[in-house]
Amino acid sequence: METFRRVLLAGAIVLMAGPVGAAEEPVIEIVDWGLTAAKEVGSEVSPDTPTGINRLVEGPVDVTRANEIHACIGTSFGIVYRAAYTGEASVVPIKVVVDHPLIRTPDGRAMEHSSWPDSAILARRYAGWVFEENFELVPGRWKISLRDLAGSELASKTFTVSTGSCPIS
Repeated sequence: METFRRVLLAGAIVLMAGPVGAAEEPVIEIVDWGLTAAKEVGSEVSPDTPTGINRLVEGPVDVTRANEIHACIGTSFGIVYRAAYTGEASVVPIKVVVDHPLIRTPDGRAMEHSSWPDSAILARRYAGWVFEENFELVPGRWKISLRDLAGSELASKTFTVSTGSCPIS
């Protein structure tokens, strides 16, 4: 009977610990969101975006918290995020995916999703969108999500984008 209890107790401990060798998933959290202003420091080719370019920014990023965005050329919005837990890695490779209403590009593409590679670390990072071209000014639901490389969503934020008259700049 004592042996049975020990085996039962050992089995319970193994079940509580989870599968042997299973790695814990990284935890990514969104710490701020809304209208943004960031210092652009360059760009890189990004074929899965309407303009084909991903703007590289340097922090800190100024954020005015908002869920509703009025789209004009030059308006930028996004999320500030960080990895709350990275497991054994100090950098977690992720993909930023923006689900947006249909954008028709001048070269004939019809896009409802844009994406680019990024990484999550324990420090704050920024992922966002800047309206650079008139064809990008589409109203509706825009969702910025951070996904692992298998496509599972780790964190996301949805914005409501409106269009209309914009100030002359």
